[in-house]
Parts: sequence; structure tokens; C-alpha cells
Amino acid sequence: MSDTAARSVYLMGHTEHERRRLALQASVLNPLTRGFLERAGLAAGMRVLDIGCGIGEVSLIAAAMVGPHGHVTGLDLDPQSLDLARARARESGYDHVTFTHSSIDDYRAANLFDAVIGRHILIHTPNPLAVLRWAASILHTGGIVAFQEYDLSRSVPPYPQTSTWARANHLIVQLFSRATPHADIGIRLFHLMLEAGFPEPQGRAEAAIDGGPDSPFFEWFAETLRSLLPRMEALGITTAAELNVDSLAYRMRAEAVSARSGIVAPTMVGIFARKP
Repeated sequence: MSDTAARSVYLMGHTEHERRRLALQASVLNPLTRGFLERAGLAAGMRVLDIGCGIGEVSLIAAAMVGPHGHVTGLDLDPQSLDLARARARESGYDHVTFTHSSIDDYRAANLFDAVIGRHILIHTPNPLAVLRWAASILHTGGIVAFQEYDLSRSVPPYPQTSTWARANHLIVQLFSRATPHADIGIRLFHLMLEAGFPEPQGRAEAAIDGGPDSPFFEWFAETLRSLLPRMEALGITTAAELNVDSLAYRMRAEAVSARSGIVAPTMVGIFARKP
């Protein structure tokens, strides 16, 4: 697989704010991811590769599922995120998880895996089909490929509508539609799995809904906009003064609670299949 085919360009950056955003996001998405991996067939004793593992959220879910007789390898390009992932694995008592600083292009698997998984990684890759074909090449026959990806080409408005949340969603859709080759990667996944040679893929689209005064949604979205702001300013989508990210979570929460709105997170599509 060529470097240009698979090298990720991560729009969110590698900052302390971004690592906080990942943790907030995990508090919302981890239950969906665990259910997805259970449906995909992750089980005790498996060897699993987690691509684009970040601070280790999905890796740790997989580690709990495969147990001490299995093994999980997390792969990422951000050394600080990997340091945090290693510390969290130690705190959880998981000595069957290792984290590797590497791109997909540079990674060499010593042995074949039982599963290759990832969450929100293909949207950042120029050629997701090449990544799926690479995943097939390092899987045992019958091995699982399982990815969760957003559809960020559109958004579902809350009900009742709230202007600040709607504006934030619109900015995210604008950015990903302009700065990535496939903002709708989630709905492409089924087709891409077939193109990569995986028969009978299965999956579903899910979106978390919340909006109460204690919801993590508002800080999560504010930190998302903070991570994306440099790229948005570079593309002329918005400015720091216009966005006022420091007060964004407060404003979104106040509007949603006042209107009793149900806030809909971005749609996340999970598709899995087995290598024939």
C-alpha cells in the first residue's frame, strides 16, 4: 500500500484540548462502540489491531472483551496520545494491550490478526479502500474487520431547533465537506467493504440523543470546534471572534435546556464483515 494512498491527515490536530475532546466523545460513544464490537464478534482470546487508537478508548474496550488470553495492539501517530493510552491501560490492569507509534504504511505485523478495528479513522484517510484491503491482508481467514465512521456530510437538527447548536453543526459539515475527500464515509462503508473483498457486510447507523443540563454533549461539541478552528479559519469558514469557543458550551447548553431540545449527535455508521 502506497504512502499517499493511506497516510492520514488528521484535521483535529494533536493538542491537549483535542485529547480532552476525545475523552468527552468517548463518554458518549463508548457504549455504542462496545455494542458494535459485540455484534461484530469480538470475543475472548482474540488478537486485535486498533487503527488510529488515539488515547486508547476503543483499544481498552477491545481489551476488556478479549480478556487476558487475547491481545490488543493500538496504532497511532501521536506520541502524547499513546503515552496517555499506555498509562490508562496500566491503570486498568491490562497488560495484554500494547501501543505502537506508527503509520499504517510503516507498520509491519509479525503475525496475522483475528480482528482489525477502528473508529473515526477512515474519514481522515485519502484512500479508505486501500486501508480496508490492507486490513484484509493482515487478517486470518474468517477474521473480522469492523469500522465505525461518521457521516459528516449532513446533520440532523435538534427538536426544538436551537440556533447555536445548529450553527456549530453547520460549520462542522462545511469543514468536512471541503477539507476531506469523503465526509460521508459512514454511508460509503458497506460498499467499500464489498469492494475490498469482504462478503455480506453487516451494520447499522446510530446517533446518540441527549440535551439535559448535565449532558456532556455541549463540552464535547465546543472542544470539537476548538480543535477544528485553525482549519476553519484557514478556509475562511469562521473566525475565533465569531465563534467565541470559550463560551460556546455554555450558550449551547442554555438554549437546549430552555427549549427542552433533544440534541442529535452526528450519525455514526458501524459496518463489520469477515475475511473469506
